[in-house]
Amino acid sequence: MRDVARAAGVSVNTVSRALAGKPDVSPETRARVLKVAERLGYRPNRLARGLRSNKTGTIGVIVTDIANPFFGALVKGVQKAARGHDYSIILQDTDEDYEHEREAIQVMLAERVDGLLITPVQTGTETIEELKKVGLPFVLLGRHFDDLETDYVVTDDVEGGFLATEHLIKLGHKRIALINGPLHISSARERFQGYKKALDRYGVELDESMVSTGAITMDDGYRVSKSLLSRTNRPTAIFTYSDFVAFGVMRAVRELGLRIPEDVAVVGYDDVGFSSCLEVPLTTVRIPKEKLGSKAMESLIGKMSNGREPAGFQKVKLPVKLVIRGTT
Repeated sequence: MRDVARAAGVSVNTVSRALAGKPDVSPETRARVLKVAERLGYRPNRLARGLRSNKTGTIGVIVTDIANPFFGALVKGVQKAARGHDYSIILQDTDEDYEHEREAIQVMLAERVDGLLITPVQTGTETIEELKKVGLPFVLLGRHFDDLETDYVVTDDVEGGFLATEHLIKLGHKRIALINGPLHISSARERFQGYKKALDRYGVELDESMVSTGAITMDDGYRVSKSLLSRTNRPTAIFTYSDFVAFGVMRAVRELGLRIPEDVAVVGYDDVGFSSCLEVPLTTVRIPKEKLGSKAMESLIGKMSNGREPAGFQKVKLPVKLVIRGTT
């Protein structure tokens, strides 16, 4: 700023006010300062500005698996909304590991982010309780705790589980396997509730041997489905925790010489971009991923601007939609 002031023939204070768009700087002086700043390649020092204002203009985003295209679309929605409010984001990936989550939160606190969006691992609550203690504004993204009061933005996963299972039942399937995520994750727990709700409504008995939990990756889907489909009384349909898991299932089905959907119907969850581009396009439950990210960002902006008492926690649940394609 001193360099810009010297070259423009004004004070450092005038440069500061001109760059900040303050009204007490003449248009001619502002134009001169901006021209010199551009010529000299001036960039504001975010750290120094943060020390003065107690704001850094950054938002922390912590997700559990950035390799999953679901989270890529989610972060894109966050980024678009953040940019609209002149915020930058800092991204951390926990790989569904609780210690990594603890480390990621420490990174965000060290970076002095103004707020945080986090998809929690959910094997414990201590990290989230610590966030509440330090007073950093945060919003849970895609998952929530039943026994912990927080702001969150999620989707209606009970309805999603119900729609997927109901669709398979109406096609005549009775042996419907569920390859689900770990049940400590709220979305997995609620998708199972929806699955069971549909079975109950249509009088299909729950066969617990058809339900597997703990699947997060494509490899998980491949491994579990290969075991299920090797049984004598194998499932005729498989509903999965995510499209990512479904991709693994579809690989296993092909390797076993079975056909989709003639021998095995498959339903995913999320509707990531690849799902419609497969040789047999995937039937799936569509989550409005970018909207989920942008809505969480807007909620966080409101929380940072206004602050809230516990009674004012925002709990947002977005609708989902069944998208029927070739795998059913």
